Amino acid sequence: MTNKIRPDVKIPDHEVLRKIGGGSYGEVWLARGVTGAWRAVKIVWREDFEDDRGFEREFEGILKFEPISRDHPGLVNVLHVGRSKEGEDVFYYYVMELGDDIRKGREINPVEYEARTLRSDLVEANGKPLDLEFCLETGIRLSNALVHLHNKGLAHRDVKPSNVIFVGGKAKLADIGLVAARGQRTFVGTEGFVPPEGPGTAQADIYSLGKVLYEMITGKDRMQFPELPDELPGGEKRKQLLAFNQVICEICEPRVSKRNITSAEQLSEALERLQRGKRIRLKRNSWAMKGGLAVLLLSMASVALYYTKPWEVEPKLTDIKRNGQNGGVNPADSVPKAPKYEHCAVVITTKPTGAYVYENGLLLEQQTPTDFRDYKPGTEVTFRFEMSGFKPKTVTYTVPDQDLDEVSEELEKFTPPVADVPWIDPLGVTYLPVDDAHLSGFVKKGKFAQFLKKYPNVKAFEYVPFSQNGEVGEIVLMTREVAENYTHWLEQLSLDNGYLETSQMIIPRQDPDLVVSGFGDVQKKAGLLPTRCEVKMIPYASIRIASDPEGARVYVNGEWRGVAPIPVEKIRPGKVMVEMRMDGYRKHTEVLNLADREERRYTVKLKRNNGVVFGKPWENSLKMKMVPVTDTMMASAWEVRVADYAEFIKSSGHRGGRNPGFEQGPDHPMVGVNRKDAIDFCKWLTEKERKEERISDKHRYKLPSDSEWSLFFGVEEKEGLSPWERNGSARNNPVLADLTLWGGEFPPKALVGNLSDESAAEAEGISKERSIQGYNDGYQNTSPVGKFPPNNLGMYDLCGNAFEWVTDNYKQDDNTGTVRGGSWATYAEHQLLVRWRSAVAPGLRDNQYGFRVVLVDESIKVPASDIPEEE
Repeated sequence: MTNKIRPDVKIPDHEVLRKIGGGSYGEVWLARGVTGAWRAVKIVWREDFEDDRGFEREFEGILKFEPISRDHPGLVNVLHVGRSKEGEDVFYYYVMELGDDIRKGREINPVEYEARTLRSDLVEANGKPLDLEFCLETGIRLSNALVHLHNKGLAHRDVKPSNVIFVGGKAKLADIGLVAARGQRTFVGTEGFVPPEGPGTAQADIYSLGKVLYEMITGKDRMQFPELPDELPGGEKRKQLLAFNQVICEICEPRVSKRNITSAEQLSEALERLQRGKRIRLKRNSWAMKGGLAVLLLSMASVALYYTKPWEVEPKLTDIKRNGQNGGVNPADSVPKAPKYEHCAVVITTKPTGAYVYENGLLLEQQTPTDFRDYKPGTEVTFRFEMSGFKPKTVTYTVPDQDLDEVSEELEKFTPPVADVPWIDPLGVTYLPVDDAHLSGFVKKGKFAQFLKKYPNVKAFEYVPFSQNGEVGEIVLMTREVAENYTHWLEQLSLDNGYLETSQMIIPRQDPDLVVSGFGDVQKKAGLLPTRCEVKMIPYASIRIASDPEGARVYVNGEWRGVAPIPVEKIRPGKVMVEMRMDGYRKHTEVLNLADREERRYTVKLKRNNGVVFGKPWENSLKMKMVPVTDTMMASAWEVRVADYAEFIKSSGHRGGRNPGFEQGPDHPMVGVNRKDAIDFCKWLTEKERKEERISDKHRYKLPSDSEWSLFFGVEEKEGLSPWERNGSARNNPVLADLTLWGGEFPPKALVGNLSDESAAEAEGISKERSIQGYNDGYQNTSPVGKFPPNNLGMYDLCGNAFEWVTDNYKQDDNTGTVRGGSWATYAEHQLLVRWRSAVAPGLRDNQYGFRVVLVDESIKVPASDIPEEE
């Protein structure tokens, strides 16, 4: 992420409109040529590279790519390459064909345009595999594009879903800014898509494409490789998917020497054979002997070995030495421990026995229990067990460092209804096949009693005697509502215990004409009817949901489905709650009643409110200016003021802050508050503005986390570390080690914030030694917010005025709080560095400690709680 302010760039013969993408290697802008044609322009700045050599190397790559880009339909077309004139800011650029819009294809609206990429397709699929034929077609097209690229002596170096765009509905390799001569070893790429040996080779590109295909056919993240989907299709589709997965395993084997598909030509040929329905034949390793046992050593390309990445520069926490008050960290001399055993013999068993075993996607020749199999210690293997009458099970197993081990799994019963065959539910009730469904007898008292144990408050029912086939008993008369609740309970019980497919449902069928003792007009009028249970396939309905204006976030029955307009398929008929949210508009909620297999079109005109629009500056109800930091986070331009906190105290009855011991105006930062006070303020403001419909119930005010506070300076830090560890890691970073809060030298040469200056040294209790000599900001204590220059996001007082609480504990294993930035009493250089964190008791109320709020959008992904609610 970069927050650098760039100069306006002029591209010859093009009108540059707005930024539509970017990353570490440039920015992509939407532009319009002199002919009116829409184009994408990528601009790569010299200042983003450490030296001229790296910048020029990337430029050479694009120059080599430009003449061949238009020779293959699977590569994005580069139409022109140029660079800045002498004397200007240094950059180069290239003009490309523009990809399809994510919603409207080739119909381009410059205000709303968002590129359709393979990543956006995967996000819309929401964890489900993409269509297999589409995957094959795309795989063949991209592998052939790599054939063309590699034959010209070039490598892509960053093949991943977000770098695959669609033009006219067809996939193309994009972001060719990383293209370079093959063999160039400078590390680029994305974790999980880069092979163990690193990028820069043709074979590395094939490995990356294999991980892309894995995400497409499984719906899983590449870091979950080689796991298969929990539910596999049946019939020929199943065979084709497993064969496809076998090809991917052969590509993505971590050991280069064990890969059986090593070129784009081989991959293209394998996928084309699959598309034609031909079998893939791959060579396998021979028998191996150990300890007198004959063990089958099947070469599996998807085995995930433990290895050390040679380009990994950040030390793991277990491999560092910690010392010093400031949390210093230094890499320790860490050598991977060699395994004690060369091989481990593993036998695979299940309860019950006789299950078929898939090893990393390939079916073994033996059912459980298997003979001993031979693996190297540390190898990670994914097993899938399948057996008629039981639920498929997938487990990932790491081979231990020992000579003998056993993998033993207990399978869950799985006996869903099958056409034309009687079925028994988990209560022991028999259902007979009727047409395309299965139907039970009337619900009896004994079975209904099990439902009442779960829901004892149900009242609208009664028991009546009933005789069938000479057997006398009692059946249940119940209302429609009770009947639906009963079948819903029974359906969930059946799903949980392996008696139903997820595509099957249980619904009530009631009979008003049944003649039984004790059943008459009184019961009919009360809606009490005899009830049978019917099992059938879910007759899915669908809705095509649109919003005016377009772009509303859509939730169906509380589940995120995408952005309108969007087709929502496979909806269970009946009552369906549709919810639509859009920043700046009121939330719309409506319950629809869908019939079996109904295809409905549903459009909503949204109503405006005074709400926040993420990504645009906004003023909240307390007249705090909120500025965008990320797509899902806004931050207050200044610290919470005395007047803001007074509103909180008046409205909530919360206690006031500690008296600071000096005078403050209403626009001074509120100090004398502890971390819980700040959290309580955020909760109050959230509830207040939700009621006023300024924010939705998916928006929330909070304290920034430690890593979020660093984003205010454009610094992205590794997640999972404590503030203490991040501080120590930054000490070893040449960019962050001495970076001040204002970006210049210490002491500051100009006014940068309210610090302990010469005027503060005149205050009671402040000595001259505890001030910055030669610096005078004019305030002895706190100053009104916004009196000093803002950062490039438009945020004030990040340097001085008040230390700011963040949510994180200073260390992972203690209860010490953390504050960031300086205060009106700060004079020490190390406390005015971006990386610096101060450890303080979270309950401390001090006249240097205040806070700043952020507003987050949790409508798509809700983060884990920042800290425990109780302090």
